[in-house]
Amino acid sequence: MARLRSALLLALVAPLLALPPADAAAAKGKTKAKPIPQNCAARKLCNFPLEEREASLHQVPEDLLEKVPKGHLKPLGHPDFLDSWGGEIDVVEEMDPHTFWTKYWPKKPFILKNWAKKSPAYTKWKDDEYIAKNFGHFKVKCEPKNEDRLTDYCGQVKFGQKIKCGKDTIPYEETFMKIKNFLPRYRKSDFDKYIVTQMPDAMGADVLLPNFHSCTKRDPDDPGPEEGGRWMAQMYESNFWLAYNAGNNFSSSVIHYDMNHQIMCQFDGKKEWIMWDLEEEGDKIPMWSNYYQKGKNEAQGSDDSPIDGERVDLERWPQFGTATWYNTTLQDGDCLYTPSLLLHYVRSYGRSISMMTMWQRNEQYDPKCNGEEVGEPKTLDKYDIMWSFPEEDKSLLGYNMVKMGYPNWKGSFLRPLAAKARKSKDKKLKKKDFAQYVKTLASREGLKGMKARIEKAWAEMDQDGDGLVEPWRLFRCRELRFILKDVSVGMEGGRPPQEEESEDAVCDGDGECPAIS
Repeated sequence: MARLRSALLLALVAPLLALPPADAAAAKGKTKAKPIPQNCAARKLCNFPLEEREASLHQVPEDLLEKVPKGHLKPLGHPDFLDSWGGEIDVVEEMDPHTFWTKYWPKKPFILKNWAKKSPAYTKWKDDEYIAKNFGHFKVKCEPKNEDRLTDYCGQVKFGQKIKCGKDTIPYEETFMKIKNFLPRYRKSDFDKYIVTQMPDAMGADVLLPNFHSCTKRDPDDPGPEEGGRWMAQMYESNFWLAYNAGNNFSSSVIHYDMNHQIMCQFDGKKEWIMWDLEEEGDKIPMWSNYYQKGKNEAQGSDDSPIDGERVDLERWPQFGTATWYNTTLQDGDCLYTPSLLLHYVRSYGRSISMMTMWQRNEQYDPKCNGEEVGEPKTLDKYDIMWSFPEEDKSLLGYNMVKMGYPNWKGSFLRPLAAKARKSKDKKLKKKDFAQYVKTLASREGLKGMKARIEKAWAEMDQDGDGLVEPWRLFRCRELRFILKDVSVGMEGGRPPQEEESEDAVCDGDGECPAIS
């Protein structure tokens, strides 16, 4: 098998092997840095086990054997990296809010063993026919199975050199299609896409969420979800993954961190995770944009590393070999807490299907749980999630738009408005103050027709007609919520369009579409 792969992939291997050693130019009196190549897995040279790969990909040149650290050109998790291994993360059978918030949040990940088996999704989502019948009409975002983000930086100066992207550079591309058009193709060997998207709201009823993250501190007047209460955590966004990797093949991420705290539940397949604590190891790990601020343990935005997780270049970045790493395997039926800013690399195997829901980094723990007892675990559809998909109403600017990483409209706009009401003499909001506040936000984003929308929102809240509104009504007002969501979508106006792939790409000329295999 290894020989067969070697013969087929020789032409693709050549560009990687042709890269000049870092000290070759220096020997000639020059300081030209070697180019940063695309990830080996993205070129389909390293998206399978090491023993099946072209051996020369991982062979250290003789002139470097005594110069580079152990682990050079090896994949993450290789025995050569055991000297810097910090062990596996915690695996627990149960977790309560007090333990979570005082011992694990905000930095320590853990596996919640077997929790995902309690969800209807654990059995239902194993069936492609069920997914097609119930969710097939929803649009999803798809990406290449083996992620590479080099083209995000083409032409920019990074690490003291201009990033060059030749004609053979594989572009990073997002595509959009309906789930029903994805399912007939995703098991085919020539279909190199997987779903990574904002999860449709309708899928939330199939996911029973653990409640260890309960008791995020809510605004004093925020009543919480109508079918729950103030004890429930304020959620931000939910995502959905679906990939298929035949045999020993795997899909893979880049080394990156995310801005939000996350709970991921695995309903089929498995994911291998390798993790680093940036606060402890950040000085040893190169990042493309350097958004992370070590002294504050904060970041200006999410970021990723140029290090290839399947072919680690320790000649260029020798310190990385000493960075302490941790690992875990998220098995079918388990859930994982991933803290904000936790650097990680992920390999996914088999038919891998999972969901992830998140809450924002600035959410804080309230030991009194907003004055309520923690309730029994609830399905995800019972939570108040800031961003919905496709959206609550077709009239919204963000309707049928995959909204990943959009602004926190509740924290930025709604909570300040409630605080404004509390500061007034009557501790209520006057219509003129409400109208002015909303007009200012809307005009900034060029939103039209606001006079009628303001009147509609006010009528919804001021049900006794006294011209004053209690702060709690702001959190229950549907039209106000719609306005603030539109303002936030307007703030993201620079994002590219999300045109769906044509049905012609799936169906033949007679309109016959392939059945789910």
